[in-house]
Amino acid sequence: MLRVKRRARYLNGQQKNGKSLKKVSSILTDCKDTAESIEQKLCWTELGQELATKFSASIVSLASYDGDKLHYKSTGIVVENSLRNTSILTSSALVSTSDSGRRFIFGLKIKLRLPNNQVVDGWIQHSVLPFSMVMVVTTYSPDLRTVCFSNSVQVQRHTDLLALKRCFQSGKLMQTHGVPSDDPSKIDSKGRMLSTCKITMDGSGGPLVDPDGNIAGMNDYHDQEGTPYVQGNKIDECLRVARISREEMQRNYWQNLSSALRRHLEGSSNQNGCSGGNENNNQKQVLSSIPEPQALEFNEDAPTPELIDDEHKRVLAPWPSNGLTKMINDQLKSDGYPLPVYADGGMRLEANFEEKFGTDILSEPARRITLKMSRSVVALASFNGDLMLLARHFACTGVCIEFDGSTSTTRVLTSASLVRTSGDENEIVDNLEIKVCLPSELCIIGKLEKYDFCYNVAVISIPMFRSNRPAILVDAPQTEVLALGRVFKSGKIMAAEGSVTGERCKFGCKELKISTCKITKAGIGGPIVDFKGNVVGMNFYDTEGTPYLPSKIIMKVLRSFDAERPVAAGITKKPISRWPLPKPYWYYPSGHRHRTVVRLNQ
Repeated sequence: MLRVKRRARYLNGQQKNGKSLKKVSSILTDCKDTAESIEQKLCWTELGQELATKFSASIVSLASYDGDKLHYKSTGIVVENSLRNTSILTSSALVSTSDSGRRFIFGLKIKLRLPNNQVVDGWIQHSVLPFSMVMVVTTYSPDLRTVCFSNSVQVQRHTDLLALKRCFQSGKLMQTHGVPSDDPSKIDSKGRMLSTCKITMDGSGGPLVDPDGNIAGMNDYHDQEGTPYVQGNKIDECLRVARISREEMQRNYWQNLSSALRRHLEGSSNQNGCSGGNENNNQKQVLSSIPEPQALEFNEDAPTPELIDDEHKRVLAPWPSNGLTKMINDQLKSDGYPLPVYADGGMRLEANFEEKFGTDILSEPARRITLKMSRSVVALASFNGDLMLLARHFACTGVCIEFDGSTSTTRVLTSASLVRTSGDENEIVDNLEIKVCLPSELCIIGKLEKYDFCYNVAVISIPMFRSNRPAILVDAPQTEVLALGRVFKSGKIMAAEGSVTGERCKFGCKELKISTCKITKAGIGGPIVDFKGNVVGMNFYDTEGTPYLPSKIIMKVLRSFDAERPVAAGITKKPISRWPLPKPYWYYPSGHRHRTVVRLNQ
């Protein structure tokens, strides 16, 4: 009995000691917060009215979270603000480990407080920028204003400097004073200059300016006497390199989407604690034996590339809802593509309009002809919907065939698939708008002039534009030919060599011929030329050779257009050929069966 009582008293003592330790820990935390608050008040003062007016719309506050736990707070500088998204430059400390190595941490949630005190989600766009910088993107905000680092000033000795930040909780703009370090050539181990501005952690990523408001660089917090900052001219160079890299990625958007999704999904998997045990490893081994899709086949009776529900649930996770996927969904909708249903690391969009064809290594004659004809080959896209929300309907290639000096208008030959509702319907898309990407990559508005659904031919007029090298159509037998195309989004010219075969096309139009030039959907409506640079036909798309309409038939259609006969009115008397095209669809490597099928535009 005595031992039991002593044991009880001992346990009660342990509980009291535990409570005391928690109280002490809480007191120490409060003391630390108070000390940081005092330090902040000693270092920072509220920004003056003049500079606040200049920088208020360009500085935001950021916070990163590991679950619900705060990881880091920083300040960010608006460097780009477009309808697509807003880019914020800040310190890599926001998403890195606290040691000197600053290793990137996957799966952190990012929140931004905007100048209007709105709190929005953000996500990392560039995590490998030099000088310990990262780029965070968020949805477009019309109230933000960008900072231009190309006009930054070079800091001289004894120049007064101001380090700026925005508080995450209050949203206030704050400043602290300093000067460059005594030795202006002194730099830290990462190539950054030092100033005497004493900043707190949440000042990391904030701008460094002179009293007149000229940008000198971006601050980074470091636990030492001086505060390192990246000079403005170096930031400008980094941003230009990053912008070039991003533009290159946009040119190959759908080719790079799968890798971006894979990184994002891997981060989500790590955040959710998926360890990938034996069951997952076995599943990966099984899934790795599933072959990649081979050439697509047009089979009207083939099922769509999906699994039964049980297999979907077992293998694939649902498509998540967050800032990144919202941006992807918005882009997909505007491009007229289906949204993903599932999330898979190797997922990709098949049968899209951005897929390139051909090769950059051509024979010398083909290279010369491609260079010559590139000045007359354009890309086109059709859109339908309201003025505020246009969705892309189709994208293809065209070739300039004539310039009318009396009206200053250039005529472009292309496929009527650009404007028809589907491959075999005799209807024009509602609320049609056509855009033309010129060889200079300038995008202008075009107008549907004439069309013939029987031969799937259309002529688009471009007002106030002169083509200096209109194409010449010839009716002559050919063997060696070259298919040309241009991608609408990137403006990239494409070329594929091949030869004319004696095979017949299955589309129903008896006049069609077949070449071995392998193209993608982006090449529909593009010219097929001989090695003198003459257009001998217009390409269409199939997986078993490339059908093309000979110039002899095209010239007959153009003459009927020039005679101003109402082509549309006479279409119903002509046999309407079918022009089937594969619809875009999502391919999930972990969920597909061995066979590859494609949806048809019926």
